[in-house]
Amino acid sequence: MQRHQVPIPLTTASVPKQASTPHVVAIASGKGGVGKTWFSITLAHALASNDTQQRILIVDCDFGLGNVDVQLGLHHKYDLTHVLRREIPIEEAIVPVKLHNDGAHSTNRIDVLPGHSGSSTLRLLQPDSLRSLLEQIRDLGDYDVILLDLCAGIDWSSRMIAAAADTLLVVTTEEPTALTDAYAVLKLAVRDRRQDGYTTPNAWVVINQASGSRSGQATFDILNQSCKRFLSFSPHLAGVVRKDRRVSEMIRRQSSFLGTLPTSNTATDVLRVARQLVADTFPALVN
Repeated sequence: MQRHQVPIPLTTASVPKQASTPHVVAIASGKGGVGKTWFSITLAHALASNDTQQRILIVDCDFGLGNVDVQLGLHHKYDLTHVLRREIPIEEAIVPVKLHNDGAHSTNRIDVLPGHSGSSTLRLLQPDSLRSLLEQIRDLGDYDVILLDLCAGIDWSSRMIAAAADTLLVVTTEEPTALTDAYAVLKLAVRDRRQDGYTTPNAWVVINQASGSRSGQATFDILNQSCKRFLSFSPHLAGVVRKDRRVSEMIRRQSSFLGTLPTSNTATDVLRVARQLVADTFPALVN
C-alpha cells in the first residue's frame, strides 16, 4: 500500500489507558487471506466464553472493506461511517451479537461496531478523525476487552491504531509470503512504538492455519530469529492455531466456529490463546 503523504501523529498521549478503561487489542496481518477477521471473531467468542467471561466489543477497522458483520450475519442501521461523520454517538452504532448456544460456550457478551464497505469511509478518514475515534473507543467503559480488526497491510491508519493499542496481535500463517509480510508489520510496529517513547513493544504473534503445533512453533521461531537479529526485539507467541477445513464452511454459513465445534483442535487452540492473553497481557481483568 502507498504511504500516507502527511506526517502521521502516532502518539498515544490523546488516548491514555486508565485503570477503569477496557484493554484495547489491535489485530493485524501483513497480507490478506491469513484468517485475521475469522480469528478476531473466534477470539472474541473465546474471551466471552464461560472460561474467561469477558465483555467484548469488536470494532471493524478495515476501513472501506469491512466484513465482520458479514461473517456474523449481522443486520444493522449504522456503522463507523456514521460515527466518523458525527451523525450519531458511537454507542448507537454498536450491535449485539447472538452466538450459537451450546451450553459451555454460550454467550451474549459480544457486541460489534460494524465497518463499512466503500470509499466513503476512506474519504472521511484523517489522522484527526481517527484519533477522535480512538478516544471514543477508549471511553466505552462497558467492556473488558475491545478488539480492533485492522485492514491487512501497513497503511497509515493501521499503523496508527496498532501503536495506540495496549496489545498488538499479528496474525500470520506458515506460508513464506505471509511470514515476510508479518515481519514488515512487526518492524514498523516496533519503530512506531519507539517513536512514541515506549521502551517495550506491544506485539504478540499468532500462527494461524498451522499444519501442526510443532510446525507452527517452528514458523514462529523463524520469525522470532529475524526480529531478534534485525530489530533487537523478540515478539511473544500468543499461540498456534491449527488448520481445520471446516473453518471455511462455518464462514459460509455465518456460524460461530467455537460454538459449533467447541472440542475441535482449532477451537481448543483459540481458547488457549484467550486464556494466555487474559493471564499474561491484561492480568488486571482476572478475578
